[in-house]
Amino acid sequence: MKSKITYCGRIIKYLLITLFLMSFLADKINAQQNITGEVSKTYQITLKDGSVFTGKIVSITDIEIIIQSATIGEVRLKKENIKTMAPISSIDEKKSGIWFANPNPSRYLLGSSAIPMEKHTGYYQNTWIFFNSFAYSFTNNFSVSGGFEIFSLLAKGDGPYAFYINPKVSFKVADNFYAGGSVLYANTIKTVDEFGGLGTLNIFCTYGNNNNNITGALGWGWADGEFSSKPLISISGMVRVSKRIALVSENWISPGIGSDGSYYGIFSYGIRFLGEKTAIDLAFVNNKEIAEGLAIGFPWLDFVINF
Repeated sequence: MKSKITYCGRIIKYLLITLFLMSFLADKINAQQNITGEVSKTYQITLKDGSVFTGKIVSITDIEIIIQSATIGEVRLKKENIKTMAPISSIDEKKSGIWFANPNPSRYLLGSSAIPMEKHTGYYQNTWIFFNSFAYSFTNNFSVSGGFEIFSLLAKGDGPYAFYINPKVSFKVADNFYAGGSVLYANTIKTVDEFGGLGTLNIFCTYGNNNNNITGALGWGWADGEFSSKPLISISGMVRVSKRIALVSENWISPGIGSDGSYYGIFSYGIRFLGEKTAIDLAFVNNKEIAEGLAIGFPWLDFVINF
């Protein structure tokens, strides 16, 4: 078993290095394309005293920025008092007003989209109290998520203490089109029946934006030193229907474990409640077998806090 773990460790090491180098190069390219402080573009400006103003930039000088607010008219802000200035995406400019940015645009329920997280941002996610995960973006194209469960700790106190790590690289290919890849590795701290860990090698692409998107993904599982011959297929999507409400769905088509290896499906549907820095998912996971015992499906509950 030790040789299998060592072999898996080498694979993860090489893939981590490759993914980081790819994301570093993509981040450098994207950094050259970023343009900030454009006149006639809408920004959210936070002052050092905590005040927040949103409006289109009328003019910029060495001393001040003048914006046109939809609610209070023209506002002059001294640059020395500005803490942050972030552009408002056109997708968040609505007739009813400005929406805050989607606080959880890169993740569905379990899987993620190919839309990259912004550099130096992250989140904490808790699912059903017992499962905890964190994610952090080191560049505009490279992020790492990881998590652990506390159920075994509370139940018996002696493990197995399952955990996972999931490095991801993703980048913009064209307008409203993104592509990426990731590696997921899961194991237990305490050995259980010679379990040597398992993993998946994933590729995915996303069409859409932070509010409305659809993602297709393929994942090849790894266990006992071998990759699966058939991939797991997933199709996921989200639609933001209002400032504080989004609909989310994640669906899996998995190869069977039996001799024929035939595929079977699992689908999910749910509602996401949005705050400026938080998101709460109430969803249901279902298929033919689950529906026989629970018609609406198995409930899924999680919340996300951005940092």
